[in-house]
Amino acid sequence: MSIVLKENEWAEQMISLKAMGDSPPTTLRRIARYFIDKGYSKKGVIRELELFLYRYDPDVSIPKWWNTIEKAFKSAQKNPAINIESIPIYAEELDVIGKLKSVQLQRLAFTLLCLSKYWNIIRRKDNYWVNSPNSEIMKLANIKTSFKNQCILYNHLYERGLIELSKKVDSTNVRVCFAYGNGEPVMNITDFRNLGYQYMYYCGGDFIECENCGLITKISSKDGNRRKQRYCPECATEIMLKQNVESVMRLRNVKKMLDVGSLQGA
Repeated sequence: MSIVLKENEWAEQMISLKAMGDSPPTTLRRIARYFIDKGYSKKGVIRELELFLYRYDPDVSIPKWWNTIEKAFKSAQKNPAINIESIPIYAEELDVIGKLKSVQLQRLAFTLLCLSKYWNIIRRKDNYWVNSPNSEIMKLANIKTSFKNQCILYNHLYERGLIELSKKVDSTNVRVCFAYGNGEPVMNITDFRNLGYQYMYYCGGDFIECENCGLITKISSKDGNRRKQRYCPECATEIMLKQNVESVMRLRNVKKMLDVGSLQGA
């Protein structure tokens, strides 16, 4: 499950971009919920899901998607669209995280803190249990390491009393024990992409916020100059490609004008 704070806005964007995202079933569920909230009947929602699939892939075989479409609609009926303005993070919480000795520990603790507050809102409980799979947690925390080292990281947090482990043998859920900030938040999380990088960006690390998509990404410039990099790698490639196409089109237009001028002069 990818964390999205405003599901209907996200669904509208995916429809506009004709994009499926990392999880087609999740995308279809959110789009189904979007049309349910707009007052569409079941028949109308199913039709919109089919149209979305056709726009995404003109060669799609709708019968092969019927089961997924049906499940997406049923799930959308049971679950309202998530609509969270932001996740507040407080100075006291960041002070606890800042005392951890390694960057990976800090990123993991910050990510768990954000997720615990997210799940509190979703589950309508104040117990700060994180119900996300470990693979997603590590991805959000921008941590790439072995499973053994992941266990060591969790153990460090546990030994310091920052998390509580589930008593269920087959459960990987953890409870965050330092989510107790008050007053005015010093951070408001509105985007769950690259949470680990967001923490480093807040701390003044060599990271930037992409001017195009808002993603926090590492600075790739060798000298670490923030002003020299404005976009994340994906947007930079897309913008460069667009500029190259526009440049080629301008040259073609100029050539046409010159050719026309030569003919008229003759």
